[in-house]
Amino acid sequence: MNDRLSLEREKLISAWYRYVSREQAPAPVETTVDQEVAASWARSSLTVSPERVSAPVVNESDVQHAWHESPLEYGMRGLIPELRRLAEEAELIIAVGNVDGTLLWTQGSHRMTDLARSINFVPGGQWGEGSVGTNALALSLRTRQPVRVFSAEHYVQTVHDWVCYSSPIRDTGTGALLGVLDISTTWEHTTPLGLASARHYAAQIELAIQGRPASPSATLNLAFCGAPRVTLGGRRLHLTPRQHELLCVLALNPGGLTLDALHAHVYGDQPISLSTLKSEVSTLRALLGGQIASRPYRLSVPVALDVQRIEELLLAGRVAEAADLYDGPLLTNSSSPLLTYWREYLDAALREAVCRSADPDLLWRYASRFDDPECMDTLEDLLPEGDHRRPIARARRAALDAAL
Repeated sequence: MNDRLSLEREKLISAWYRYVSREQAPAPVETTVDQEVAASWARSSLTVSPERVSAPVVNESDVQHAWHESPLEYGMRGLIPELRRLAEEAELIIAVGNVDGTLLWTQGSHRMTDLARSINFVPGGQWGEGSVGTNALALSLRTRQPVRVFSAEHYVQTVHDWVCYSSPIRDTGTGALLGVLDISTTWEHTTPLGLASARHYAAQIELAIQGRPASPSATLNLAFCGAPRVTLGGRRLHLTPRQHELLCVLALNPGGLTLDALHAHVYGDQPISLSTLKSEVSTLRALLGGQIASRPYRLSVPVALDVQRIEELLLAGRVAEAADLYDGPLLTNSSSPLLTYWREYLDAALREAVCRSADPDLLWRYASRFDDPECMDTLEDLLPEGDHRRPIARARRAALDAAL
């Protein structure tokens, strides 16, 4: 065991005993104790017994509701698997608290979870300074800085075997305090990396919150005809081809789909399990800020899908607008049965509508973007002999024939 660390702990325990044993208002503590900790001890002595065993706890259902409504929950979603592994491998318990010091989420190794449960370091536990005295969460919230509280620096004796590292979580746009991240373990596992890790993960949460959709009612804009482009509330989302497929299938079925139906529409008869599909939907849900409902699976945000808009324009006879919106076949690399149907259907419907329009300008714009022999033939027939575009259309038609 590290001798220096043991000596530091012994000195702090001695200082703590001398401080709490005085019946009158205690004098300033010795220089062994950090100035912020000493000030916190003085405040703690007014409201908290140093012999307190555990933190008070609020109603579990209230905590769950607060967690799911909090931007902290959104910021944590992508980090939870990594933090779970870290907690298990390094004998830690990791917690997220709100601005009052109430814990909203915890994850720990088996040993640390048992220790935490004994002192109510659990969701709902109130770890503000006024409830349990000096601790890292409370000091970090007060100072707005990353903080380490080691062993007997804690005001309540029951936490003297712990070391805790906390870092505040802020709204990067406004600077407002949103909560705090805490990483804790037993004192003998103290490490210089503890505070750096707390800072790092708090910053990661802040970055994720910064990218959160501005409003639950923000529109999800899906452009899948041509190069895929997805935006939510004006913010560009960079997704995988599979996530594009899932979004398009869900958008084409606004009433929702069962898991089996979603699997059939996306994978067809590919040997991919339902659990894989569930995992992919879960990942996509996190990227959308929770805007995918289940039972049935459906998008729970207003959607604008170019596929549907193009069809609406064609049905309304507004062929030129439909052609201008169409940037190419729908998700060309997808083998989804549903999307393959829509790709072939929309391509054929638009081509026929453009050719039937007898509008040489529209045909020219369409033929300039897509190599279509039928449209080239129709365009050449419609353009008068003196039109400079006629020989170009004829040459492109010959080049297409040569390429076939």
